Amino acid sequence: MTRTISTLAAALLMSTAAYAADPGVSDTEIKIGDVNIMTGPAAFVGKGVALGSKIAAAEINAAGGVNGRKITVITEDDGYIPARSFQALTKLIEVDGIFALNGTSGTANVLAMMPLIEENNLPTVVTTAPAELVYKPVRPSVFTFGAKYADAFYAQLKHISSKPESKDAVYGLIRQDDDFGKEIEAGYERAVKDFGLKDGIRLRFKKGTSNFSAEVAQMQQAGVTVIVNGGIFAGAANILAEARKLGMDIQSAGVWSEGIPASAALSAPAGYDFMVADYVALTGESTDRFKAMAKQYVSEEELAGISRYTYVTYIGLKTLAHAMGQCGQELTRACTIEKLKALKDFDTGGLSAPVSFDNENQLSGTAVAVYQYDTKAGAFQERTGFEQY
Repeated sequence: MTRTISTLAAALLMSTAAYAADPGVSDTEIKIGDVNIMTGPAAFVGKGVALGSKIAAAEINAAGGVNGRKITVITEDDGYIPARSFQALTKLIEVDGIFALNGTSGTANVLAMMPLIEENNLPTVVTTAPAELVYKPVRPSVFTFGAKYADAFYAQLKHISSKPESKDAVYGLIRQDDDFGKEIEAGYERAVKDFGLKDGIRLRFKKGTSNFSAEVAQMQQAGVTVIVNGGIFAGAANILAEARKLGMDIQSAGVWSEGIPASAALSAPAGYDFMVADYVALTGESTDRFKAMAKQYVSEEELAGISRYTYVTYIGLKTLAHAMGQCGQELTRACTIEKLKALKDFDTGGLSAPVSFDNENQLSGTAVAVYQYDTKAGAFQERTGFEQY
C-alpha cells in the first residue's frame, strides 16, 4: 500500500513538473515579452508598438484574462540595434521568464533574436517586420502578420492607374539602394508590366539621405507625374517638399510608415494628397471603435499617439491570447503554437482582414487597403478595402 501511494505521488510530481516546464505562467499570470524601440530617432514608432500591447492586455484583463490568468507585458528597449535585441530577449527569457513574445522590433532585430526564439520554442507573433526573411524558412513557433511592400505599392499603382486622369501619366520611382528598396521596385515593376504604365525614370539613394533636390529635378526633367516615393519619415517628406519647390503637379504613392500621424504631419506642408497602402486600417469605423475602447486604458497623451503600429501589435497580442485561451488551464508553449497554427479567420473588428495562420508560411495580414491623405482635412480617406494582390 505504501509503495502504491509512493508510486502515485511520484507520478503526480512528474506530471506537475512536466506541466511546469514552460516558464511565464502561474495560476494568476501570463508574462508576454516585448522587445521594442523605446529610445533613439525611431522611438516614436516603438512607443506606438508598445501601446498596442498595453491596450490589448488591458482589454483582455478587464474581460477576465485568459482563462482567469491576467496578461503582464514586459517591455525591453533595443534602440533599434540588433545586438541589443538579442540582449533584451535574453533578459526577458532568463530573468523575467516570459511565456511568449509579441513585440519584435525591426527585421534585422527579429532575425538577431531568432536563435533564442527557436531554442526556447517561444511562441512569437511578428507584426512590425513582415519580411520574407522572417517567415522563410518557416520557424515552427514564429507567426508573421503583415504584407509585402511590393504588394502595397502594386495596390496603390493599380488604383492610381485606373483613374481617367492618369491615362497619360508618367511614373517615376525613387527608392533606397538596399533590400527594402528592391522590394518596392518589385511592386513597381509588376505594376508597369501589368498596367502598361509609362516608366519615366528609376532612381536610387543611400539610406539616411536627406537632400533630394538633384533626384527630384531629374524626375521633373523626365516628365514624371506620379512619384513612387520610397522614402520614409523625413525622407519621404523631403522628396515631396522638393517636388513642391519645383512646382510639380504630381500624385505620390508611399510606404505605410507615412500613414502615421507624425509622418503625415511632415509631408502635409508640401500640399500633396499622397497615398499609402497598409495591412491595417488607417481610418473608418474600426479605428473609431478602437479609440473609444482604448480611452478606458490609456492617457490622453497615449491616445493621441495611437498609430498603425499600435493596431498591428494589438492584433498580434489578441491572436496570441485567443490561441492561449484555447489551451484551457494547462497552458503550454506547445499547445499555444498548435492553436496558432490552426488559427482561421480570426476577426479583428475591421482593423485588418481576418487573421489566418493555417498555411505553410504561418503568414497572415497580406491583404492591403489603399488610403489617401486629405491635406485640407488633415486625415486619411479610404480608397479601397482590404484586397489580396
